Amino acid sequence: MSFLDWNDAAITNHSTIDKDHKKMLDDTNKLYSYVTTNKTEKANKLLLKIVDDLQNHFETEDRLMIESKIPLYISHKLEHERFYNKIRSLQKSIESGKEVLSVAHLKIFKIWFYNHIDFKDRPLAEFLIENNIK
Repeated sequence: MSFLDWNDAAITNHSTIDKDHKKMLDDTNKLYSYVTTNKTEKANKLLLKIVDDLQNHFETEDRLMIESKIPLYISHKLEHERFYNKIRSLQKSIESGKEVLSVAHLKIFKIWFYNHIDFKDRPLAEFLIENNIK
């Protein structure tokens, strides 16, 4: 059983968004495996990659939202910024030795991931599909 599952709860039906989400999900499952088996160096290196991928994903969604002129763009963008800043801050704390990545951190990500898909990304995907924006 995976930490995060690729199922209907994760799928938006927009190919660009789903491709990024699937990659994040796979990387987070790998990160979970590293954390639970005390592979700290591998976990920290993968976390840095995930933070970079997350920034790229948010930039992709931002571009799609601007292109589509979706209502509520600002609230979606602000949620991206808040979460990215939180994850980036955690990554810096881990890098400096102030914190150790734990399953508790990953559980917070898991909750945020599925909630964000439900309340922000799925409505975005529906709007993009309706407006034929890929």
